[in-house]
Amino acid sequence: MTQQELLDQLETDLRAVLAVVRENFVGMPPEALRQRQNPESWNALECVAHLNRYTDDYIPRLHRAIHLAKARRWAPGNAVRYTARGRRLLRRADAAAGKTYKTAKRYNFLNLPLEKEVLKAFIINCEQLLRILQEARKVDLNRPTVRKANAWFGRYTLGNILEFIVLHNKRHTAQAMAILRPA
Repeated sequence: MTQQELLDQLETDLRAVLAVVRENFVGMPPEALRQRQNPESWNALECVAHLNRYTDDYIPRLHRAIHLAKARRWAPGNAVRYTARGRRLLRRADAAAGKTYKTAKRYNFLNLPLEKEVLKAFIINCEQLLRILQEARKVDLNRPTVRKANAWFGRYTLGNILEFIVLHNKRHTAQAMAILRPA
């Protein structure tokens, strides 16, 4: 897949996530967004708060990586390359894999009092990510790296982390929709 095709796909997916949140979550009463399928599972607001924390951690890193790539004049390349670490990260974010993972305490909002402001923050974060995707079109996605959040080691390529963030948003938005509309 070329870098431009990946960015087109990510933008389409992120716009779809944003539309789902605007159409289905924003107009709902807070009580409906706080309902759970079972006591140990997240509610819709906790899913969105989880996504906000990830996005808050990575947006400054993404801006920095793009800024450095522009300063170094790393022009857009052709194909997207995946590192072994990047492939592992993307496998974890893929909802189709059907596997669940234990969430780090920092990213777990289970039973915390959350209000609908979480949704406003999510919409703002998604708009920022859309702007970042536009800026990423001007640089090579394989060369700049982004440091792993809350770790003293580990880096991902810009393309790998952008794909992770969008896949992660899709996964947890679908999870929140399943909570709101059980099968």
